Amino acid sequence: MSLNSPKILTILLSLIIINIGNAQYNLNAKISTDSLVKVGKLSNGLTYYIRKNSKPEKKVELRLVINAGSVLEKDNQQGLAHFMEHMNFNGLKHFPKNDLESYLQTIGVQFGADLNASTSFDETIYILPIPSDKQSKVDSGFMILSDWAHNALLDTTEISKERGVVIEESRLDKNATSRMMKVFFPKLLNGSLYASRMPIGKDSIISNFKPNALKDFYTTWYRPNLMAVIVVGDIEPKQAEAEIIKFFGNLKNPEKETKRPTIIPINKRVKDEAIVVTDKEFPYTLVQIINYIEKQKEIKTWGDLRNSIIEDLFNQMLNQRLQELTKLANPPFLFSNAGFDQLIRGYRTFGFVAVLGDKSVKEGIDALISTTESVKKFGFLPSELERAKKNYLKSLEQVYNNKDKTESSNYVTNLINNFLSGDPIPGITNRYKFALQQMDSIIINDVNILGEKMQTSEGKFTILMASEKSKSKLPSNEALIKLVEEASKMPVKAYEEKILSSSLMDKKPIAGRIIKSTKNEIIGTIDYDLSNGISVTLKPTNFKDDEILMDAWRLGGYHNYGLSDKENAKNAALLINQMGVKDLSPSDLKKVLSGKSLSVMPYINPYEDGIQGSTSKKDIETFFQLINLYYTKPRKDDNLFKSFISRNKSIYKNVKENPNYFYLDTLEKIQYGNNPWANSIPNASDFDKISMDRSFAIYNELFENAYGTHFTFTGSIDTNTIKPLIESYIGSLPTKTIDNMFTDEGLRPIKTGTSAIIKKGKEKQSIVTISFTGEIKYDEAEIIELNMLSEILNIKIIEKLREQMGGIYGGGSSVIIMKRPYEHYNFSIGFPCAPENVAKLSDALINLIKDIQLYGSEQIDLDKVKETIKKKNLEEMKTNSYWLDMLSQAWINKTDVSSLINKLNLVEKVTSQNIKVVANKYLNVNQYLKVVLMPEVD
Repeated sequence: MSLNSPKILTILLSLIIINIGNAQYNLNAKISTDSLVKVGKLSNGLTYYIRKNSKPEKKVELRLVINAGSVLEKDNQQGLAHFMEHMNFNGLKHFPKNDLESYLQTIGVQFGADLNASTSFDETIYILPIPSDKQSKVDSGFMILSDWAHNALLDTTEISKERGVVIEESRLDKNATSRMMKVFFPKLLNGSLYASRMPIGKDSIISNFKPNALKDFYTTWYRPNLMAVIVVGDIEPKQAEAEIIKFFGNLKNPEKETKRPTIIPINKRVKDEAIVVTDKEFPYTLVQIINYIEKQKEIKTWGDLRNSIIEDLFNQMLNQRLQELTKLANPPFLFSNAGFDQLIRGYRTFGFVAVLGDKSVKEGIDALISTTESVKKFGFLPSELERAKKNYLKSLEQVYNNKDKTESSNYVTNLINNFLSGDPIPGITNRYKFALQQMDSIIINDVNILGEKMQTSEGKFTILMASEKSKSKLPSNEALIKLVEEASKMPVKAYEEKILSSSLMDKKPIAGRIIKSTKNEIIGTIDYDLSNGISVTLKPTNFKDDEILMDAWRLGGYHNYGLSDKENAKNAALLINQMGVKDLSPSDLKKVLSGKSLSVMPYINPYEDGIQGSTSKKDIETFFQLINLYYTKPRKDDNLFKSFISRNKSIYKNVKENPNYFYLDTLEKIQYGNNPWANSIPNASDFDKISMDRSFAIYNELFENAYGTHFTFTGSIDTNTIKPLIESYIGSLPTKTIDNMFTDEGLRPIKTGTSAIIKKGKEKQSIVTISFTGEIKYDEAEIIELNMLSEILNIKIIEKLREQMGGIYGGGSSVIIMKRPYEHYNFSIGFPCAPENVAKLSDALINLIKDIQLYGSEQIDLDKVKETIKKKNLEEMKTNSYWLDMLSQAWINKTDVSSLINKLNLVEKVTSQNIKVVANKYLNVNQYLKVVLMPEVD
C-alpha cells in the first residue's frame, strides 16, 4: 500500500484531527482568528484590530501600538523612546501644550487611571479609553491616536519642561534592585544590546540631549508600517474602520526607512556562570537560575497551541511541588517559581527563582534543583496531571462562561500580542473548546517528556542577590556555580502523595431556618434573618453570567484583646488560613478543590471579624461547605505553624532596610505617637510572641459563635438554589446571643502642627507626606464634597508641581473616612521628589490649598471632577464588587442603602462654594503633620 493510498491518508488524517461534537481541529492547521475580531491593514502598512464589545456600555478602549522601543535607540538617544512617550502628552497638533489632558478630563478620562502609556525594550503602547456616547468624543479619540502617531509638536520649551518630570521618574527607579540589575543584567543577557538600553535611559542624556535627537527617533520609528490601532468596545466595526481610514489612511512611511530588526541577538552561553551581588538596602536573599535562553517559537498551528497547553500543565505541577516545600516546618525558601517562560520578546527560558529570606543558599538551591531532578528522573504522577487539567479547564471555563459580559480592556492585551509577537487570537470559544477536546488526549508521558527540555547544552546562569549584611556568609561566584553543579548530582526521591477524600463533608449539618425575608425593590436586594441570629443580604445581578462574591462581618476585631495578646489575635485568622480545615492542610484543600473555582478566607481586623470569598455557580455548594468548615472545624498543625513563624520572621528581618518601608513604618509611628496599637510594619521579633494554642483559642472564641454576623452575596445568584444552602450551611452555624462590640484603645493621631525628617537611603530621593486629621460627623453630602476636594487638588498638583515646576513625576491626595473607633478623617497628600526641591514644592502645595480656601475651586476643575465621578460611578454600579462593598459597608455602618443610587444627585449639587467650605473646615494650613524622607548623606 503506497503513501498516496486514500486509506493511508485517511488514517494519517485521523491522527491529527480530534473530533468531539461538531468542531474539528487539525493540529497541523493554522489557528484561525476569532470571527468577532476584524483584522485589517491599510495600504501604508498600518495594522488594525476591531472588536465590538458592549461592556462597559458607551465606552471604547483605544490603543496605539508602536513596534519600537528603547532597544532601537542610538547611543545618544538612550531614554528618548520613553521621553517621546512623555512628549506625546505635552503638545500635539490638535492639543498643544497640556490641552490633551485638560480636554480628556472634561469628558471623564483621568490621566494615569485611564489615559496612560508605557515604553519597554521593544514597543511603546498608548492607552486611551474614551466615552462613545457622542460622535464628537469618538472622533476626538481617533484624532488623539493620529496625533500621537505623527503630529507631536516637540516644542523645545515643552521638551525643556519635561526633562525634570522624566528625571523624577528616573529617580523613582533608583533603588537596591535597579543598582543590582546594572551589575548582573549585562551578564545575564550575555552582552546583548538589550542590556545597555534600559527604557528609563541615562539621566545625563535626558538632561542634555538635543531636540533633534528626539525628532530623529520619532520620524524614524513612528511610522505606519510599525503601528497598530486597536479598537475594542461599544462601537460598530464599520464606524471604527471608517475612523481608522480617515485618521490614518494618509500617513506615509519615510522614503528611506530604517529597517526594524526582527530580533535582537542574545548570544548562547558556552559555560556555566554565576554572579553574587549585594546591596545594603536589599532586604532578602534571592536566587535565580536561568538554565538557558533560546529563541521562542511562535504559536501558529493548533498543534503549537496544544504544546503550549502541555507546558502550562508542566509549569503548574512543578510549582505546586515547590509551593509544598514552603509549608515545611523549616522551609528552604519563602516563595518560589519555576517553569518555561518568556524572557524578552522573541526569547524564552527555563528557570527558577526563589526568595530565600535568611535561609541557607545551599539549602535553597538544593531544594529547587532536587525538585526538578526528581521530575526529570521519575516524572509527575497521573493524579497530579488530572488535577492540573481540571484547574486549567476551570480557568478557561470561567472566562468562557462570562464571555458575553467581559470588560473590553480584557480583550486588548491578546490583540496587542498578536501584532507584536504573533500570538494567536482564536477567541475564548475556540480556545476553550479546543482545550476541552485536547485534555483526554494529553497523557502523562506528554508532560513528563518536557523534563528533558528543562535544560540544554547551553551554560546556566545563576544570580544571587542579598543584603550586604549577609556578605560574609555568601559564596563566591565560583562557589555558587559549584553549588548548582553539586545540587544536580544529588540523589533524588520520587514524589509521593497521600490519598485524599473527594469531598469536604460526609454529611450536611442540621439546617437552620429563614425566619424573615424582606425585599428592597429600590436597589434590588433581599434580606434574610436566620433562626441562629445571622442575617444575609442577597443582591442578584446580571453583570456577569458566572460570578458570585461574598463578604461577611460583624463588629469585633483584635483590639478586643489586650496588648499582651495583640500578636496572637492579629494573626489568628492568618494562621488558620495557613493550617486549613478539618483534616485538610491548604495543600490538601487545593488538591481536593482542583477544577473548582472558589475561595474562602476568614479575617480579623482591628475592629471587625468575618469571612470573604467568591465562587462560580457550579461550585456554590462546595463554597458554602468551606465557609461552614472555617467556622466549625479549623485545623491545627504544628509544622505549618512553625513554617508560618519561620517564613514571617525571615520576611520581616531586614525589610526596613528598604528606605520606603522604613519611611512608611516611621511615619505611622510619628503620626500615632509610638502608640503600640498603630498599624506599623511588624518586626521579626513580633512573631516570637505568637503561641499556636493561644491564637487557635482566640480564633475559636470568635468563629465558633457566629452570632450577629451579616453575610452579603452579590452576583449571578439563583435565589431558589441559594436559599437552602444558606439554611443548611450558614443557618446551622453555632451561635449564642452576645453583644458584638469593638474596643476603642484610644488610638489617636498626635496633635498636628508637627514636622519631622526621616533619614534613610543612599540615593538622592525624598518623599513628602502632609496629613490633615481630625474628627468628622458622618454626613454623606459632606463626605462627597471632601472626596471631590481631593480630586480637584490632584488636578492642581499635576498642573503646578509636575507640568509647570517639573518637580515631580507623580503624587496626589487621598481622603479616608473612618467610623471606628470614632468618626474621623485622614486627608493625606504625598509626592516623591529631589531633596533640594522639598521646601519649594511643599510651599507650592500649601499655596494650592490656600487658593481653594480663598476662592473655591475653578468651575472647569469642578466640572471635570463631576464628569469623572459620573463616568466611574455608572461603570462601577454595574460590577458585583462595587455592590458587595457598598452593601457591606452600609450594613456595618448603619447607613441607608437606598442612598447608593442617589450619589450622582448629591455630586451634581456640589458648588465651588461647597469645596471652599470643606477646604477651610478640614484642611487647617496652620496645623498639619509634615514628614519628609531625606537621604542619609545629604
